[in-house]
Amino acid sequence: MLVRAFARMTALTALLTVCLSGATMAGSGTESGADSGPVARTTGAPALPDAAVIQTVADGTAVLRIDGIITKGVEQRLTDAVQALPRTLPLVIELSSPGGFTSAGYRMIDLILAEREKGRPIATRVRAGEACESMCVGVFLAGYPRYAAPNAEFMVHAPRMAEDGRMTLRTTTTMVSRLVSLGASQGWIEQVRAAGGFSGSVDYRETADALSAAGANVVTHLIH
Repeated sequence: MLVRAFARMTALTALLTVCLSGATMAGSGTESGADSGPVARTTGAPALPDAAVIQTVADGTAVLRIDGIITKGVEQRLTDAVQALPRTLPLVIELSSPGGFTSAGYRMIDLILAEREKGRPIATRVRAGEACESMCVGVFLAGYPRYAAPNAEFMVHAPRMAEDGRMTLRTTTTMVSRLVSLGASQGWIEQVRAAGGFSGSVDYRETADALSAAGANVVTHLIH
């Protein structure tokens, strides 16, 4: 909860939509974005804190909880943790995140999909009263089954470029296509689009129970 409060208090709504383009402002130098070329760190941009990554194992299932902002450091810690676990051990990735950098988030998605393809069971989960926003939604969609409490909140919106805050059709199309490829229904995508959720002017939010009722195929199982 403190991370989410920090995010909003530091204008993270704007900053994280910027990060969704795949460019980076965390750390020095450059990093190739998922759907753009290398972009230099914006002068004076605040470094964003990495999400906490906490691992527990109970009742024959490993849980990796990601609480906070998706960054390159979080991506690396997730990769290290997943690869260190026995492949036969079921894994749940629990998310509570305002989003983050697309370059890191897309690689996290690719990791989860690759591990599932190799036979590792990986589910995702969002608990009651928590939120999965922006880049977090793509990471959530990479797991299966996808569990969420009825009042868990999900938010999607159009990405913006890190260096100047621009939206581009290419980055938005890439992001929407990725959501669909991960299982989000085309009907729900059109619903979001009609409400302005991919226009850059609206952060489109829905609870897990509303997503289920809409047939969005974002959440596959409601938990109580």
